[in-house]
Amino acid sequence: MIIKLYKLFISFYKMNNSTKFVLDIFEKNKKQLVRIIIVATFGALLTVITPYIYGKLFDLAIIPDTVTNILFSLIGLWLVLSLISTYVSNMTGYMGEVLGTKMSQEAEAEAYSHFLTLPILFHKKEQRGEILQKISRGSRSLQEIIETIADVSPQLLMLLFSLIAMFIIKWQLALIVFISFVVYALFTIRFVKPEIAAHRIANKVYEKQYGNVYDKLYNVFLVKNFVMENVEKERFFKSLVGKILPAVKNAASKSRKLSVVQGIIYSISFVAVLGSAIFFLREGNLSPGQFVMFFGYINLAFGPFRFFGMIYRRYKRAGVAIRRFLKLRKISPEKMSHGNKILKEVKGEIFFKGLDFGYIKGKPVLRGINLKINPGESVALVGKSGVGKTTLAELVMGYYQPGKGKITLDGVDISELQLKWLRDQIAVVPQDLNLFNDTMINNLRYANPIATEKQIADAAKAASADEFINQLPKKYQTKVGEEGVKLSMGQRQRVAITMAFLKNPKILILDEPTAALDAESEKKVQEGINRLIKEKTTIIIAHRFSTVRNADKIVVLDKGRIAELGNHEELMKKKGIYYNLYTLQKGLD
Repeated sequence: MIIKLYKLFISFYKMNNSTKFVLDIFEKNKKQLVRIIIVATFGALLTVITPYIYGKLFDLAIIPDTVTNILFSLIGLWLVLSLISTYVSNMTGYMGEVLGTKMSQEAEAEAYSHFLTLPILFHKKEQRGEILQKISRGSRSLQEIIETIADVSPQLLMLLFSLIAMFIIKWQLALIVFISFVVYALFTIRFVKPEIAAHRIANKVYEKQYGNVYDKLYNVFLVKNFVMENVEKERFFKSLVGKILPAVKNAASKSRKLSVVQGIIYSISFVAVLGSAIFFLREGNLSPGQFVMFFGYINLAFGPFRFFGMIYRRYKRAGVAIRRFLKLRKISPEKMSHGNKILKEVKGEIFFKGLDFGYIKGKPVLRGINLKINPGESVALVGKSGVGKTTLAELVMGYYQPGKGKITLDGVDISELQLKWLRDQIAVVPQDLNLFNDTMINNLRYANPIATEKQIADAAKAASADEFINQLPKKYQTKVGEEGVKLSMGQRQRVAITMAFLKNPKILILDEPTAALDAESEKKVQEGINRLIKEKTTIIIAHRFSTVRNADKIVVLDKGRIAELGNHEELMKKKGIYYNLYTLQKGLD
């Protein structure tokens, strides 16, 4: 019942997406919310009784023959009610803060989880810091509105009971108060629109500028490499002060105008009511106790009404951040066309049939790709930068949908396979592995959470990584630093190979695994790769030909098409693109 009243109340403000989102969260936490409302309502009822008690006390106090014990009893009752009301109010605030934090953190955790499910193209295109700031601001706004809205029921009761009490005491004075409330509400609704528009602009500026700041923080080594600390310091001040401050000042200016208008209405109405009450008192139409009682109820009534004006403004402002937060949630997670099938046994045959693909419509990256990779076969993709080697491998992972044609795994279109299952069958050894700022063993377990320490050690030995890991200060318990910065590139490559061993898939993708390595590191990495690819279908993306010479099949891509196909000896005899690339690199070596 209470939840329905809340829905009715908030629908008064307009049932937009942010409102529905907040109501859905309330529905999930209905029990805790109802508990808070009951406690807060009890506190409100105690508060409403108080002016009646001290009003009666005042009337009795000025009567000479009033029994002293009655006065002391009323004073004691007043004190007890005040103490209980204070305790209940603090308890309500505590419960509201805890629930608000819980609900906002749940929403934030869900948003971050959703962020990880978004398509790889989204992550390549969007600025990570801007998205994280959007989530953070949306979460904070959500917490504010949840903590505030828990007080709606008790505040509404206080307002209602106070108005009823004032109409009973002196309806003429109550009518002035009621008219003041109507004027206050109309001006709030009228002036809040430009304030919200200003906050909408401020939110966009916040997200954009913090996105720029986070971008520099994520690339701190690049900043240091080019000694750009002082330049970035100036840019930080330009972003956080030069760009954000004017937007905030504009929003604050609009808020100030509304606050001034509200303050003027409140002051005029308060003086008008009390001024009129003084004349009623003077003419004997109002007793001193009723005057004090009415004064108390005015304070009780104006408090909730100012509260509703504040919550309306806060809700509207928070709605701006929450709606931008919800835009991220609306982006569909990556998904295959069908995505239900699971193969009982994977052999590892991959077939590209008439494949076309482009990131932008009308600008194909790959065209007319027909390629069969047999189970256990190693295939190297070579060609100049930008010809589509990495894109072709990412299509196998299901990161993108082909524009034309299809890719099959053991004769089944991969768009029919369950996406998680498909990726479980594939391990990628990237050109440069980014690791978590955690221990070595926890990073390795990311590939296989149930792997034993012995299995991890055996995989590290097979990947030629065990030797350097045991030389680390705490061996497998050593923290590797953010993104693995405490390790060399060659060491990170061997960690990547270890993780591939632990995953033990049927299909491997080696994305330029020996690029930018020195000769010694390349030798150790290559030893690990040779052990890893045995009896596995392997796609090798490489510029350096040390990793492709022994491949069963070499695919030469040029302008998005397969230009040459064969093994090393066959392609060298053709003296075509592969021959030229190989000869050029051999000359450079």
